[in-house]
Amino acid sequence: MIAILDCTNQDLPLLKREFVNPIESVVQKTAHHSVVLPLNSHEMPGDLKGVILTGTALMDNRYLTIGLPEWLQEWAGPVLGICAGMQLMALTCGGRLVPSEAIGMTEIRCIGADRILEGREQFTGWELHRSGVEVNGTVTVLARSSSGIQMIRANDRPWYGLLFHPEVRNEWLITNFLDICDEQESPEDRCSEF
Repeated sequence: MIAILDCTNQDLPLLKREFVNPIESVVQKTAHHSVVLPLNSHEMPGDLKGVILTGTALMDNRYLTIGLPEWLQEWAGPVLGICAGMQLMALTCGGRLVPSEAIGMTEIRCIGADRILEGREQFTGWELHRSGVEVNGTVTVLARSSSGIQMIRANDRPWYGLLFHPEVRNEWLITNFLDICDEQESPEDRCSEF
């Protein structure tokens, strides 16, 4: 089971069509079972293989007041945070948000090797955000653009963050993440305290 945690404002259901449904479609194309849950979900879904945190609209910052669910903070399994999801991951890992508004295509340079990148050195991604991230030594920066950090990986677990939106142009990243989920051991063996 892949849990898609919806970071959009639940009072604005149109946002789901833009930021959640495309991710759900990619997951379904790979024949994975998924469930969409609001960000403030209190219980971890059963038979969980991975979690994807969605992005949201430029002016929607409600996700910052909600934060990551406690069960997710304690889980050591694979997580993919997209835009707002990456920002929440960075905060959880001791980083901070910095002003960095961007809308449109950007050239992304890979600066760290990781299997999720398939050996690529660069690619173009779609940005839509008001904040970037600064991180500390608990994460590794995997990619940058001229505007700053675009991709990170936690050093202690398979948590990936993408500031850009792979559901718009780079579905291969979501597919690679799902492959990582498939290769992980059972969820009970991965639980740890953060």
